[in-house]
Amino acid sequence: MIPELGSGGLLPPGRYRATRAQLRAKFVEGMGEARADLWRDWGTATNLLGRHIHVNAAWLYGPFLSQVTTPEAVQCVYWAEDLELDKARLDNTARNLLRAFALPGEVRRIVGLKVDTQLAAWHCQPDLSARDDRYAQYTKDRGTMDDLLQRIAMGAVGAGLGRENAWPQRGYVEVIVDDYT
Repeated sequence: MIPELGSGGLLPPGRYRATRAQLRAKFVEGMGEARADLWRDWGTATNLLGRHIHVNAAWLYGPFLSQVTTPEAVQCVYWAEDLELDKARLDNTARNLLRAFALPGEVRRIVGLKVDTQLAAWHCQPDLSARDDRYAQYTKDRGTMDDLLQRIAMGAVGAGLGRENAWPQRGYVEVIVDDYT
């Protein structure tokens, strides 16, 4: 469930799981053609990536999830299982596509979709008493991503960052795409 926006027009800090329909109802429907166009671009990007890899989930964040009337792009982190990413990278076409999705701004620059993407590896570790070598890096990366998505740069452009830049300021939404199966 997606909570109401806070006084600053942003989601309260935290991760909120929602369906595509819930996200569309909250941030697209009745909010103008610019947001509808962004929503279509996100759907197109998600489908494009999904043709090459099983996408577990997407974490959407940034101005699209706010009261901003015309955000520039949808910002999104796609999660796919590490072993599936390894297999997909054996194919040249898939490897190049995955590289573009991993770098913020590349999908937007190359394909023209107004979606800024990142690609993160989910690691399946059912038995925590028998953790493998990838688990520690996965949990570190996931925690870092969670932390960064909730931050907002404050202060003058070019000024050094202070403590307030590390505080959680906004939330983000997790949309299950192809599930974690």
